[in-house]
Amino acid sequence: VTTRPTGPMPLPPLRVKTVPYVRDLPAVKHLGLFGALHARRAAQLSGFDDALFAGPDGLVSEGGTWNVGFIDADGAVVWPKGEVLPGVTMALLQQHHAHATSPVTVAEARGMRAAFATNTSIGVRAISAIDDTTLPTEHPVLASLRDAYMSLPGDPV
Repeated sequence: VTTRPTGPMPLPPLRVKTVPYVRDLPAVKHLGLFGALHARRAAQLSGFDDALFAGPDGLVSEGGTWNVGFIDADGAVVWPKGEVLPGVTMALLQQHHAHATSPVTVAEARGMRAAFATNTSIGVRAISAIDDTTLPTEHPVLASLRDAYMSLPGDPV
Protein backbone atom coordinates (compact mmCIF):
# COMPACT_ATOMS: atom_id res chain seq x y z
CA VAL A 1 0.00 0.00 0.00
CA THR A 2 1.28 3.45 -0.85
CA THR A 3 -0.09 6.77 0.29
CA ARG A 4 0.18 10.35 -0.88
CA PRO A 5 -1.38 13.63 0.13
CA THR A 6 -4.69 14.46 -1.47
CA GLY A 7 -4.81 17.19 -4.08
CA PRO A 8 -6.83 20.37 -3.84
CA MET A 9 -10.62 20.01 -3.89
CA PRO A 10 -12.76 20.76 -5.72
CA LEU A 11 -10.97 20.04 -8.97
CA PRO A 12 -11.55 22.37 -11.92
CA PRO A 13 -14.65 21.64 -14.03
CA LEU A 14 -14.54 19.14 -16.87
CA ARG A 15 -15.40 19.72 -20.51
CA VAL A 16 -16.72 16.44 -21.91
CA LYS A 17 -17.42 15.14 -25.38
CA THR A 18 -20.18 12.60 -25.90
CA VAL A 19 -18.92 9.47 -27.58
CA PRO A 20 -20.76 6.30 -28.55
CA TYR A 21 -19.54 3.63 -26.18
CA VAL A 22 -20.94 0.81 -24.07
CA ARG A 23 -18.67 -0.67 -21.42
CA ASP A 24 -18.11 -4.45 -21.43
CA LEU A 25 -19.79 -5.97 -18.35
CA PRO A 26 -20.63 -2.52 -16.99
CA ALA A 27 -21.83 -3.75 -13.59
CA VAL A 28 -18.44 -5.38 -12.89
CA LYS A 29 -15.35 -3.42 -11.90
CA HIS A 30 -12.55 -4.92 -13.98
CA LEU A 31 -9.30 -4.04 -15.71
CA GLY A 32 -10.76 -4.01 -19.24
CA LEU A 33 -10.48 -0.24 -19.64
CA PHE A 34 -8.87 -0.05 -23.07
CA GLY A 35 -12.06 1.04 -24.85
CA ALA A 36 -12.98 3.57 -22.17
CA LEU A 37 -9.50 5.08 -22.05
CA HIS A 38 -9.30 5.12 -25.83
CA ALA A 39 -12.56 7.10 -25.90
CA ARG A 40 -11.12 9.50 -23.29
CA ARG A 41 -7.99 10.03 -25.37
CA ALA A 42 -10.03 10.66 -28.52
CA ALA A 43 -12.04 13.28 -26.62
CA GLN A 44 -8.82 14.88 -25.39
CA LEU A 45 -7.43 15.02 -28.92
CA SER A 46 -10.63 16.88 -29.86
CA GLY A 47 -9.94 19.51 -27.19
CA PHE A 48 -12.04 18.11 -24.34
CA ASP A 49 -11.00 16.81 -20.93
CA ASP A 50 -12.85 13.51 -21.02
CA ALA A 51 -15.53 11.41 -22.70
CA LEU A 52 -19.18 11.05 -21.71
CA PHE A 53 -20.56 7.75 -22.94
CA ALA A 54 -23.85 7.44 -24.80
CA GLY A 55 -25.27 4.14 -25.96
CA PRO A 56 -26.66 3.33 -29.40
CA ASP A 57 -30.07 4.42 -28.08
CA GLY A 58 -28.71 7.95 -27.49
CA LEU A 59 -28.92 7.63 -23.72
CA VAL A 60 -26.11 8.90 -21.50
CA SER A 61 -24.56 6.32 -19.20
CA GLU A 62 -21.27 7.31 -17.52
CA GLY A 63 -17.72 8.50 -18.09
CA GLY A 64 -14.66 6.32 -18.51
CA THR A 65 -13.80 6.17 -14.82
CA TRP A 66 -16.66 8.07 -13.20
CA ASN A 67 -20.39 8.18 -12.76
CA VAL A 68 -22.28 11.19 -14.03
CA GLY A 69 -25.11 12.99 -12.30
CA PHE A 70 -27.31 15.89 -13.32
CA ILE A 71 -29.32 18.55 -11.54
CA ASP A 72 -32.67 19.16 -13.19
CA ALA A 73 -34.86 22.27 -13.28
CA ASP A 74 -36.43 21.34 -9.92
CA GLY A 75 -33.04 20.96 -8.22
CA ALA A 76 -33.29 17.18 -8.07
CA VAL A 77 -30.27 14.97 -8.67
CA VAL A 78 -30.80 12.69 -11.66
CA TRP A 79 -28.60 9.66 -12.23
CA PRO A 80 -28.81 8.18 -15.75
CA LYS A 81 -30.64 4.88 -15.89
CA GLY A 82 -28.63 2.34 -17.78
CA GLU A 83 -25.87 -0.19 -17.73
CA VAL A 84 -23.23 1.50 -15.55
CA LEU A 85 -20.68 0.57 -12.95
CA PRO A 86 -22.47 1.18 -9.63
CA GLY A 87 -19.91 3.54 -8.14
CA VAL A 88 -19.19 3.68 -4.41
CA THR A 89 -19.18 7.49 -4.38
CA MET A 90 -22.46 7.62 -6.28
CA ALA A 91 -24.02 5.28 -3.69
CA LEU A 92 -22.73 7.43 -0.82
CA LEU A 93 -24.07 10.61 -2.41
CA GLN A 94 -27.45 8.97 -2.95
CA GLN A 95 -27.69 8.63 0.84
CA HIS A 96 -27.22 12.38 1.29
CA HIS A 97 -29.52 13.92 -1.30
CA ALA A 98 -32.88 13.16 -2.86
CA HIS A 99 -32.39 11.65 -6.28
CA ALA A 100 -34.04 9.87 -9.16
CA THR A 101 -32.72 7.42 -11.71
CA SER A 102 -34.15 7.88 -15.18
CA PRO A 103 -33.12 7.68 -18.83
CA VAL A 104 -31.26 10.83 -19.92
CA THR A 105 -30.72 11.61 -23.60
CA VAL A 106 -27.72 13.60 -24.74
CA ALA A 107 -30.04 16.53 -25.56
CA GLU A 108 -31.60 16.35 -22.08
CA ALA A 109 -28.14 16.22 -20.49
CA ARG A 110 -27.17 19.42 -22.29
CA GLY A 111 -30.31 21.11 -20.96
CA MET A 112 -29.80 20.30 -17.28
CA ARG A 113 -29.13 23.03 -14.71
CA ALA A 114 -25.79 21.43 -13.84
CA ALA A 115 -23.84 18.22 -14.30
CA PHE A 116 -21.07 16.54 -12.37
CA ALA A 117 -18.67 13.62 -12.48
CA THR A 118 -18.04 11.60 -9.34
CA ASN A 119 -15.71 8.88 -8.12
CA THR A 120 -13.54 8.29 -5.06
CA SER A 121 -10.59 10.18 -6.55
CA ILE A 122 -12.36 13.33 -7.70
CA GLY A 123 -15.25 13.63 -5.26
CA VAL A 124 -17.89 15.79 -6.93
CA ARG A 125 -16.45 17.53 -10.01
CA ALA A 126 -18.56 19.97 -11.99
CA ILE A 127 -18.95 19.52 -15.73
CA SER A 128 -18.72 22.88 -17.49
CA ALA A 129 -19.56 21.71 -21.01
CA ILE A 130 -21.11 18.78 -22.79
CA ASP A 131 -19.91 18.98 -26.37
CA ASP A 132 -20.38 22.64 -27.35
CA THR A 133 -23.05 23.35 -24.72
CA THR A 134 -21.87 25.27 -21.67
CA LEU A 135 -23.30 24.36 -18.27
CA PRO A 136 -23.16 26.32 -15.00
CA THR A 137 -20.47 25.07 -12.62
CA GLU A 138 -21.99 26.61 -9.50
CA HIS A 139 -25.30 25.38 -8.11
CA PRO A 140 -26.50 25.01 -4.51
CA VAL A 141 -27.06 21.27 -5.00
CA LEU A 142 -23.49 20.82 -6.30
CA ALA A 143 -22.22 22.61 -3.20
CA SER A 144 -24.39 20.39 -0.99
CA LEU A 145 -23.10 17.23 -2.68
CA ARG A 146 -19.48 18.40 -2.35
CA ASP A 147 -20.01 19.18 1.33
CA ALA A 148 -21.61 15.77 1.89
CA TYR A 149 -18.70 14.02 0.18
CA MET A 150 -16.05 16.00 2.06
CA SER A 151 -17.78 15.30 5.39
CA LEU A 152 -17.52 11.52 4.97
CA PRO A 153 -15.04 10.08 7.45
CA GLY A 154 -11.94 8.60 5.89
CA ASP A 155 -10.55 5.20 6.70
CA PRO A 156 -7.12 5.07 8.35
CA VAL A 157 -4.44 3.34 6.33
